Amino acid sequence: MQIHYKTLFITLFASLLILVTGTFIWVSLQLDTTKVEEASDNILAMFHHELDQELSNALFLSVALSDNKALKEALLDEDEDAGYRILMRTLKKLKRYTYVRDIRMQILTSDLNIFARSWDNSYAGMPLEGFRVDLQRIRRLRKPKVSIDPGRLLTIKATTPFRDGVKIIGYIEAIKTFDRLTYRLRRQGIELTVLMDERFLDIATLMRENPTLGPYVVSNKNHNAALLEAVTPYADKIATNSYFKSEAYLHVVDMLRDSAGERIGYYLLSVPLAKMKEFENKEEKISFFLQLSKEDLYGVVERWESDRGSFKSLYDKELIKLLENASPGERSMFEEEARELLRSYTREELIDVIVKSRYRETKKGKIR
Repeated sequence: MQIHYKTLFITLFASLLILVTGTFIWVSLQLDTTKVEEASDNILAMFHHELDQELSNALFLSVALSDNKALKEALLDEDEDAGYRILMRTLKKLKRYTYVRDIRMQILTSDLNIFARSWDNSYAGMPLEGFRVDLQRIRRLRKPKVSIDPGRLLTIKATTPFRDGVKIIGYIEAIKTFDRLTYRLRRQGIELTVLMDERFLDIATLMRENPTLGPYVVSNKNHNAALLEAVTPYADKIATNSYFKSEAYLHVVDMLRDSAGERIGYYLLSVPLAKMKEFENKEEKISFFLQLSKEDLYGVVERWESDRGSFKSLYDKELIKLLENASPGERSMFEEEARELLRSYTREELIDVIVKSRYRETKKGKIR
Protein backbone atom coordinates (compact mmCIF):
# COMPACT_ATOMS: atom_id res chain seq x y z
CA MET A 1 0.00 0.00 0.00
CA GLN A 2 2.86 2.39 0.87
CA ILE A 3 4.49 1.67 -2.48
CA HIS A 4 1.17 2.40 -4.24
CA TYR A 5 0.88 5.84 -2.57
CA LYS A 6 4.50 6.59 -3.38
CA THR A 7 3.96 5.73 -7.04
CA LEU A 8 0.78 7.82 -7.13
CA PHE A 9 2.62 10.79 -5.55
CA ILE A 10 5.48 10.56 -8.05
CA THR A 11 3.01 10.30 -10.95
CA LEU A 12 1.03 13.35 -9.77
CA PHE A 13 4.21 15.34 -9.14
CA ALA A 14 5.58 14.46 -12.58
CA SER A 15 2.25 15.37 -14.22
CA LEU A 16 2.15 18.68 -12.37
CA LEU A 17 5.75 19.42 -13.34
CA ILE A 18 4.99 18.65 -16.99
CA LEU A 19 1.89 20.84 -16.84
CA VAL A 20 3.74 23.77 -15.26
CA THR A 21 6.65 23.42 -17.68
CA GLY A 22 4.30 23.19 -20.65
CA THR A 23 2.35 26.23 -19.46
CA PHE A 24 5.57 28.18 -18.97
CA ILE A 25 6.78 27.27 -22.48
CA TRP A 26 3.37 28.13 -24.00
CA VAL A 27 3.27 31.51 -22.22
CA SER A 28 6.85 32.23 -23.27
CA LEU A 29 6.06 31.39 -26.88
CA GLN A 30 2.93 33.56 -26.79
CA LEU A 31 4.90 36.42 -25.27
CA ASP A 32 7.63 36.04 -27.89
CA THR A 33 5.00 36.00 -30.66
CA THR A 34 3.39 39.14 -29.26
CA LYS A 35 6.75 40.91 -29.13
CA VAL A 36 7.59 39.86 -32.70
CA GLU A 37 4.18 41.08 -33.92
CA GLU A 38 4.61 44.41 -32.12
CA ALA A 39 8.07 44.87 -33.61
CA SER A 40 6.79 43.87 -37.06
CA ASP A 41 3.91 46.35 -36.90
CA ASN A 42 6.24 49.16 -35.88
CA ILE A 43 8.80 48.31 -38.56
CA LEU A 44 6.02 48.41 -41.15
CA ALA A 45 4.74 51.73 -39.81
CA MET A 46 8.22 53.28 -40.01
CA PHE A 47 8.62 51.94 -43.55
CA HIS A 48 5.25 53.30 -44.69
CA HIS A 49 6.12 56.70 -43.24
CA GLU A 50 9.41 56.88 -45.15
CA LEU A 51 7.83 55.54 -48.35
CA ASP A 52 5.04 58.12 -48.13
CA GLN A 53 7.65 60.86 -47.79
CA GLU A 54 9.35 59.69 -50.97
CA LEU A 55 6.03 59.53 -52.81
CA SER A 56 5.00 62.96 -51.53
CA ASN A 57 8.30 64.61 -52.50
CA ALA A 58 8.17 63.19 -56.04
CA LEU A 59 4.53 64.19 -56.47
CA PHE A 60 5.13 67.72 -55.18
CA LEU A 61 7.98 68.29 -57.64
CA SER A 62 5.94 66.95 -60.54
CA VAL A 63 2.98 69.17 -59.63
CA ALA A 64 5.16 72.25 -59.15
CA LEU A 65 6.93 71.94 -62.51
CA SER A 66 3.67 71.27 -64.35
CA ASP A 67 3.00 75.02 -63.91
CA ASN A 68 6.34 76.13 -65.36
CA LYS A 69 5.37 78.55 -68.13
CA ALA A 70 8.60 78.14 -70.12
CA LEU A 71 8.25 74.35 -70.19
CA LYS A 72 4.65 74.67 -71.37
CA GLU A 73 5.65 77.01 -74.18
CA ALA A 74 8.43 74.69 -75.35
CA LEU A 75 5.94 71.81 -75.39
CA LEU A 76 3.38 73.84 -77.35
CA ASP A 77 6.10 74.95 -79.81
CA GLU A 78 7.34 71.34 -80.13
CA ASP A 79 10.84 72.65 -79.36
CA GLU A 80 12.53 69.61 -77.79
CA ASP A 81 15.94 71.30 -77.41
CA ALA A 82 14.44 74.26 -75.53
CA GLY A 83 12.45 71.88 -73.33
CA TYR A 84 15.60 69.98 -72.43
CA ARG A 85 17.56 73.15 -71.60
CA ILE A 86 14.78 74.57 -69.43
CA LEU A 87 14.26 71.26 -67.66
CA MET A 88 17.97 70.88 -66.89
CA ARG A 89 18.33 74.48 -65.68
CA THR A 90 15.32 74.20 -63.38
CA LEU A 91 16.30 70.82 -61.99
CA LYS A 92 19.86 72.00 -61.35
CA LYS A 93 18.57 74.84 -59.18
CA LEU A 94 16.19 72.57 -57.31
CA LYS A 95 18.93 70.04 -56.59
CA ARG A 96 21.19 72.78 -55.29
CA TYR A 97 18.76 74.55 -52.98
CA THR A 98 16.11 72.00 -51.95
CA TYR A 99 15.69 68.44 -50.68
CA VAL A 100 15.78 67.14 -54.27
CA ARG A 101 18.82 64.95 -54.88
CA ASP A 102 18.21 61.56 -56.45
CA ILE A 103 15.42 62.52 -58.83
CA ARG A 104 15.10 62.49 -62.60
CA MET A 105 12.54 64.36 -64.68
CA GLN A 106 11.02 63.69 -68.07
CA ILE A 107 8.39 65.41 -70.21
CA LEU A 108 6.02 63.43 -72.43
CA THR A 109 3.83 64.66 -75.26
CA SER A 110 0.07 64.16 -75.14
CA ASP A 111 0.44 61.03 -77.30
CA LEU A 112 3.01 59.62 -74.83
CA ASN A 113 6.24 60.19 -76.75
CA ILE A 114 9.39 61.34 -74.95
CA PHE A 115 9.80 65.11 -75.31
CA ALA A 116 12.72 65.77 -72.94
CA ARG A 117 14.67 63.80 -70.31
CA SER A 118 16.99 65.16 -67.66
CA TRP A 119 19.38 62.18 -67.80
CA ASP A 120 19.54 61.29 -71.50
CA ASN A 121 17.85 63.34 -74.20
CA SER A 122 18.88 61.08 -77.08
CA TYR A 123 15.54 59.25 -76.89
CA ALA A 124 13.45 62.34 -77.73
CA GLY A 125 10.52 61.30 -79.92
CA MET A 126 10.52 57.68 -78.72
CA PRO A 127 7.00 56.36 -77.95
CA LEU A 128 6.48 54.98 -74.43
CA GLU A 129 2.91 53.76 -74.76
CA GLY A 130 3.96 50.18 -75.38
CA PHE A 131 6.27 50.08 -72.35
CA ARG A 132 4.11 51.85 -69.78
CA VAL A 133 0.64 50.49 -69.11
CA ASP A 134 0.31 52.94 -66.20
CA LEU A 135 0.39 55.93 -68.59
CA GLN A 136 -2.95 54.86 -70.03
CA ARG A 137 -4.42 55.30 -66.56
CA ILE A 138 -3.14 58.89 -66.46
CA ARG A 139 -5.08 59.65 -69.66
CA ARG A 140 -8.27 58.54 -67.94
CA LEU A 141 -7.62 60.21 -64.57
CA ARG A 142 -6.49 63.59 -65.96
CA LYS A 143 -4.97 64.49 -62.58
CA PRO A 144 -1.65 63.94 -60.77
CA LYS A 145 -0.78 60.47 -59.55
CA VAL A 146 2.20 58.82 -57.92
CA SER A 147 2.82 55.09 -58.01
CA ILE A 148 5.39 52.34 -58.36
CA ASP A 149 5.16 50.73 -61.78
CA PRO A 150 7.56 48.62 -63.84
CA GLY A 151 9.25 50.39 -66.72
CA ARG A 152 12.76 49.77 -67.92
CA LEU A 153 13.47 50.05 -64.19
CA LEU A 154 11.12 49.63 -61.24
CA THR A 155 10.84 53.16 -59.84
CA ILE A 156 8.60 55.64 -58.08
CA LYS A 157 6.91 57.73 -60.77
CA ALA A 158 4.94 60.91 -60.10
CA THR A 159 3.08 62.12 -63.20
CA THR A 160 1.17 65.39 -63.66
CA PRO A 161 -0.58 66.64 -66.81
CA PHE A 162 0.47 69.89 -68.51
CA ARG A 163 -2.69 71.89 -69.12
CA ASP A 164 -3.36 74.61 -71.65
CA GLY A 165 -6.75 75.72 -70.42
CA VAL A 166 -8.78 72.52 -70.21
CA LYS A 167 -6.69 70.76 -72.85
CA ILE A 168 -3.91 68.38 -71.77
CA ILE A 169 -0.83 69.02 -73.92
CA GLY A 170 1.60 66.63 -72.24
CA TYR A 171 2.84 65.20 -68.96
CA ILE A 172 5.76 65.78 -66.63
CA GLU A 173 7.18 62.98 -64.51
CA ALA A 174 9.43 62.95 -61.46
CA ILE A 175 11.20 59.60 -61.20
CA LYS A 176 12.95 58.27 -58.08
CA THR A 177 14.78 55.04 -57.43
CA PHE A 178 14.62 53.25 -54.06
CA ASP A 179 18.19 54.19 -53.15
CA ARG A 180 17.38 57.16 -50.92
CA LEU A 181 14.57 55.24 -49.21
CA THR A 182 16.98 52.35 -48.57
CA TYR A 183 19.53 54.73 -47.08
CA ARG A 184 17.00 56.48 -44.82
CA LEU A 185 15.69 53.17 -43.46
CA ARG A 186 19.23 51.87 -42.94
CA ARG A 187 19.95 54.84 -40.69
CA GLN A 188 17.05 53.66 -38.52
CA GLY A 189 18.33 50.09 -38.36
CA ILE A 190 16.09 48.61 -41.08
CA GLU A 191 17.49 46.96 -44.21
CA LEU A 192 15.21 47.22 -47.26
CA THR A 193 15.19 44.77 -50.16
CA VAL A 194 12.74 45.63 -52.95
CA LEU A 195 11.70 42.49 -54.80
CA MET A 196 9.94 42.61 -58.18
CA ASP A 197 8.38 39.52 -59.73
CA GLU A 198 10.69 38.22 -62.45
CA ARG A 199 7.72 38.04 -64.88
CA PHE A 200 8.19 41.79 -65.47
CA LEU A 201 11.71 41.40 -66.87
CA ASP A 202 10.33 41.53 -70.41
CA ILE A 203 9.51 45.20 -69.63
CA ALA A 204 12.24 45.98 -67.08
CA THR A 205 15.06 45.41 -69.55
CA LEU A 206 17.63 47.35 -67.49
CA MET A 207 17.14 44.98 -64.53
CA ARG A 208 17.99 41.73 -66.27
CA GLU A 209 21.45 41.63 -64.70
CA ASN A 210 20.21 42.46 -61.19
CA PRO A 211 20.64 39.95 -58.33
CA THR A 212 17.71 37.64 -57.69
CA LEU A 213 16.08 36.07 -54.64
CA GLY A 214 14.07 33.02 -55.65
CA PRO A 215 11.50 34.18 -58.26
CA TYR A 216 12.16 37.86 -57.52
CA VAL A 217 14.53 40.49 -58.92
CA VAL A 218 16.22 42.87 -56.47
CA SER A 219 15.28 46.41 -57.50
CA ASN A 220 17.31 48.66 -55.15
CA LYS A 221 20.96 48.69 -56.16
CA ASN A 222 22.21 49.70 -52.67
CA HIS A 223 20.63 46.67 -50.98
CA ASN A 224 22.59 44.74 -48.34
CA ALA A 225 24.38 42.02 -50.32
CA ALA A 226 25.40 40.01 -47.22
CA LEU A 227 21.83 39.96 -45.96
CA LEU A 228 20.56 38.91 -49.39
CA GLU A 229 22.86 35.90 -49.28
CA ALA A 230 21.74 35.03 -45.74
CA VAL A 231 18.02 35.17 -46.59
CA THR A 232 18.30 33.18 -49.85
CA PRO A 233 17.43 29.81 -48.17
CA TYR A 234 14.18 31.38 -46.89
CA ALA A 235 12.98 32.79 -50.23
CA ASP A 236 9.92 30.49 -50.27
CA LYS A 237 8.63 32.12 -47.07
CA ILE A 238 8.27 35.59 -48.58
CA ALA A 239 5.00 34.95 -50.42
CA THR A 240 3.37 33.04 -47.56
CA ASN A 241 4.36 34.92 -44.38
CA SER A 242 3.86 38.42 -43.03
CA TYR A 243 7.10 37.93 -41.08
CA PHE A 244 9.64 35.19 -40.45
CA LYS A 245 13.01 34.71 -38.76
CA SER A 246 16.29 33.61 -40.25
CA GLU A 247 19.35 32.78 -38.18
CA ALA A 248 20.21 36.39 -37.33
CA TYR A 249 17.30 38.54 -38.59
CA LEU A 250 13.63 39.26 -38.24
CA HIS A 251 12.20 39.74 -41.74
CA VAL A 252 8.94 41.63 -42.24
CA VAL A 253 7.12 41.29 -45.58
CA ASP A 254 4.94 43.93 -47.20
CA MET A 255 3.21 43.63 -50.58
CA LEU A 256 4.43 45.78 -53.48
CA ARG A 257 1.54 46.95 -55.67
CA ASP A 258 1.37 48.94 -58.90
CA SER A 259 -0.92 51.88 -59.68
CA ALA A 260 -3.79 49.48 -60.46
CA GLY A 261 -3.43 47.81 -57.06
CA GLU A 262 -2.04 44.59 -58.54
CA ARG A 263 0.73 42.73 -56.71
CA ILE A 264 4.03 43.07 -58.56
CA GLY A 265 6.40 41.93 -55.80
CA TYR A 266 7.28 42.42 -52.15
CA TYR A 267 9.19 44.69 -49.81
CA LEU A 268 11.44 42.77 -47.43
CA LEU A 269 12.33 44.69 -44.24
CA SER A 270 15.05 43.07 -42.15
CA VAL A 271 16.20 43.87 -38.61
CA PRO A 272 18.90 42.03 -36.60
CA LEU A 273 17.34 39.88 -33.88
CA ALA A 274 19.72 41.47 -31.39
CA LYS A 275 18.11 44.87 -32.10
CA MET A 276 14.50 43.73 -32.34
CA LYS A 277 13.69 45.07 -28.88
CA GLU A 278 14.36 48.61 -30.14
CA PHE A 279 11.32 48.33 -32.40
CA GLU A 280 8.87 47.30 -29.66
CA ASN A 281 6.50 49.72 -27.94
CA LYS A 282 6.90 52.64 -30.37
CA GLU A 283 3.30 52.82 -31.58
CA GLU A 284 2.47 56.33 -30.34
CA LYS A 285 5.50 58.06 -31.83
CA ILE A 286 5.29 56.22 -35.15
CA SER A 287 1.55 56.79 -35.50
CA PHE A 288 2.06 60.55 -35.16
CA PHE A 289 4.66 60.74 -37.92
CA LEU A 290 2.73 58.39 -40.18
CA GLN A 291 -0.28 60.69 -39.98
CA LEU A 292 1.83 63.66 -41.03
CA SER A 293 3.25 61.94 -44.08
CA LYS A 294 -0.19 60.79 -45.24
CA GLU A 295 -1.52 64.33 -44.93
CA ASP A 296 1.44 65.65 -46.94
CA LEU A 297 0.88 63.10 -49.72
CA TYR A 298 -2.82 63.76 -50.19
CA GLY A 299 -2.34 67.50 -49.75
CA VAL A 300 -0.20 67.75 -52.88
CA VAL A 301 -3.00 66.77 -55.24
CA GLU A 302 -5.48 68.94 -53.35
CA ARG A 303 -3.20 71.94 -53.86
CA TRP A 304 -2.96 71.16 -57.59
CA GLU A 305 -6.73 71.02 -57.93
CA SER A 306 -7.53 74.01 -55.70
CA ASP A 307 -7.21 77.76 -56.21
CA ARG A 308 -3.56 78.83 -55.96
CA GLY A 309 -4.40 82.15 -54.34
CA SER A 310 -2.74 85.28 -55.61
CA PHE A 311 -0.11 83.42 -57.65
CA LYS A 312 -0.82 82.21 -61.16
CA SER A 313 0.67 78.81 -60.44
CA LEU A 314 2.18 76.64 -57.74
CA TYR A 315 5.54 76.87 -59.51
CA ASP A 316 5.49 80.68 -59.25
CA LYS A 317 4.67 80.48 -55.57
CA GLU A 318 7.45 78.01 -54.77
CA LEU A 319 10.04 79.99 -56.74
CA ILE A 320 9.25 83.20 -54.83
CA LYS A 321 9.37 81.24 -51.57
CA LEU A 322 12.87 80.01 -52.46
CA LEU A 323 13.90 83.59 -53.21
CA GLU A 324 12.57 84.86 -49.89
CA ASN A 325 14.37 82.16 -47.90
CA ALA A 326 17.68 82.27 -49.80
CA SER A 327 20.85 83.55 -48.20
CA PRO A 328 22.41 86.78 -49.61
CA GLY A 329 24.91 84.73 -51.60
CA GLU A 330 22.19 82.58 -53.12
CA ARG A 331 19.67 85.27 -54.05
CA SER A 332 21.28 86.11 -57.38
CA MET A 333 20.58 82.56 -58.58
CA PHE A 334 16.84 83.15 -58.29
CA GLU A 335 16.41 86.89 -58.82
CA GLU A 336 16.71 86.90 -62.61
CA GLU A 337 14.16 84.12 -63.08
CA ALA A 338 11.83 85.67 -60.46
CA ARG A 339 11.97 89.08 -62.19
CA GLU A 340 11.19 87.51 -65.56
CA LEU A 341 8.32 85.56 -64.03
CA LEU A 342 6.78 88.56 -62.27
CA ARG A 343 6.92 90.71 -65.44
CA SER A 344 4.05 88.60 -66.76
CA TYR A 345 1.84 89.75 -63.86
CA THR A 346 -0.40 92.79 -64.11
CA ARG A 347 -0.25 95.62 -61.55
CA GLU A 348 -3.35 94.23 -59.79
CA GLU A 349 -1.93 90.70 -59.70
CA LEU A 350 1.32 91.95 -58.18
CA ILE A 351 -0.59 93.83 -55.50
CA ASP A 352 -2.48 90.64 -54.69
CA VAL A 353 0.80 88.70 -54.41
CA ILE A 354 2.27 91.24 -51.99
CA VAL A 355 -0.84 91.72 -49.90
CA LYS A 356 -2.16 88.17 -49.71
CA SER A 357 1.10 86.25 -49.61
CA ARG A 358 3.27 88.36 -47.35
CA TYR A 359 0.95 90.46 -45.21
CA ARG A 360 -2.34 90.09 -43.44
CA GLU A 361 -3.39 93.73 -43.63
CA THR A 362 -4.20 95.84 -46.65
CA LYS A 363 -1.27 97.80 -48.12
CA LYS A 364 -1.48 100.82 -50.39
CA GLY A 365 1.11 102.28 -52.67
CA LYS A 366 2.59 102.26 -56.13
CA ILE A 367 4.51 99.51 -57.83
CA ARG A 368 7.33 100.98 -59.84
